[in-house]
Amino acid sequence: MARKKFPDEVRARKRDEILDVAMTVFETDGLDALSFRRLADGMDLSHSAPYRYFASKEALVNALRARAYRWIEREMLDAIAGIRDPEQQLEALAAAYIRSGLARPHRYALMFFNLNDAATLRDFPELEAAKRDALDVCTRVIAAGQQHGDFPRTIDPLTAAHLFWMGAHGLVSLQVAGQFVMGREVQQLAPALIQTLRTGMDHFKPTARPRPMSKAAGAKERSRG
Repeated sequence: MARKKFPDEVRARKRDEILDVAMTVFETDGLDALSFRRLADGMDLSHSAPYRYFASKEALVNALRARAYRWIEREMLDAIAGIRDPEQQLEALAAAYIRSGLARPHRYALMFFNLNDAATLRDFPELEAAKRDALDVCTRVIAAGQQHGDFPRTIDPLTAAHLFWMGAHGLVSLQVAGQFVMGREVQQLAPALIQTLRTGMDHFKPTARPRPMSKAAGAKERSRG
């Protein structure tokens, strides 16, 4: 007997419901506890039902990863809603990123599963789009600030956004790992980090020309392409 087809909106709603339960299982009991059988039992579905929405556990986990990126994107957008000053926006979204990562460390960790994932992003465009859009929040804030003359134009917005992301991610990761044992706490370091990164934008000096790539590095790069 052929499988019953569902309207797109019904299918999307059921997929979201499965992801809701899957996120709860993951945040409570970890990745090893996440199985289609457990999801089906918890939702009173047949054991084959989740496969109608996710071809494999990998597909399910990547959908959860996309959700994690959408979550951090929403946290940052909510933090800057109603703020007009670019300086305050940048401080607010950086603080929101750090605060959210510390509040939901398991969900935050989802964003950084399978870091060598060029093929994954190609096969799961939902994840690629979510990852791009999350970083783009910071990029847009910096670009708008440059257009209004609040931020210097010596550094391009995407590079600056990456630097803010690197700094905030490092702080969250070290705090979650319990590595701050030398007399400083995240409450002290977070505002200092944001201020330092912001000040660095004013003093950034781009190199006159890119450093030439060595022959060995060039050959390696060409082999990748």
